[in-house]
Amino acid sequence: MAGTPTYARRRVGAELRRWRTAVDLSGEDVADACGWDKSKISRIENAKVALTPRDLRRLCTLYGLESADAVRLETLLTEPSGPRWWARYADFLNPAYEELICLESQASSVHAANANLVVGLLQTRDYATAVMTSGPSIPDPDHREALVEVRMKRQRVLVGDRPITLDAVISEAALLCEIGGRKVLAEQLEHLLGITELPNVNLRVLPITSTANAFNGGLTLYGFPEPHDPSVLFIEYHAGTLIRDEERDIRRHRRQLEYLIANSLSAHESREHISRRLKTL
Repeated sequence: MAGTPTYARRRVGAELRRWRTAVDLSGEDVADACGWDKSKISRIENAKVALTPRDLRRLCTLYGLESADAVRLETLLTEPSGPRWWARYADFLNPAYEELICLESQASSVHAANANLVVGLLQTRDYATAVMTSGPSIPDPDHREALVEVRMKRQRVLVGDRPITLDAVISEAALLCEIGGRKVLAEQLEHLLGITELPNVNLRVLPITSTANAFNGGLTLYGFPEPHDPSVLFIEYHAGTLIRDEERDIRRHRRQLEYLIANSLSAHESREHISRRLKTL
């Protein structure tokens, strides 16, 4: 399957880093051999710049790659990407959010947690609208409908021929906070009970009494099907979104997600808890 440009660059960059390390070359060694700026190798490996086929061939030769591996990487880099439905919303999306959607469209697994809200992939339209009109960064009214539509379309990754696996944690606070009013929350909770019947969707509720509630904002960790694909982390906070793919950051936040899961109710207990809360609305 053709990948998005961002996804392809990340895959190629990760493999090039692996091959460079295997032949015991530093980034400066490679830059000197190619006559490049010393920062170029780091930017290529971290998908910060586009890599031309000519430069890719130079690196493959330098690393001693077999022709089959070189052709595979070049095909991945130059193969046209598949339909990018979000392109029509480019005027409303900031670069970080567009990259999130690009990577989400190719991910095989998502681990997400949010301290105060239902995670975006599980939100109803009315709940998403209420979130966007009551949060710290309220969008332009002309953009709001487009952003809600984008959030709804993102949820198609949960169904279809190649659905992702979603493991999500939400704080009990999200079940108590009547964002949009009682009716909106009730519809949201009904949606959670329905969507968690899918075999690829696992939702856990973190009790409000748990000390694990010390975390703030939201975390989303994307995993990919190829063995050497790097995981990518998105950190949401009040002022925006941070993207992290450094191995140390991935390990640290993966531990945090695992800690939240360990301190949450089981999937079955969470469904029962949501059902009890729904009956009070």
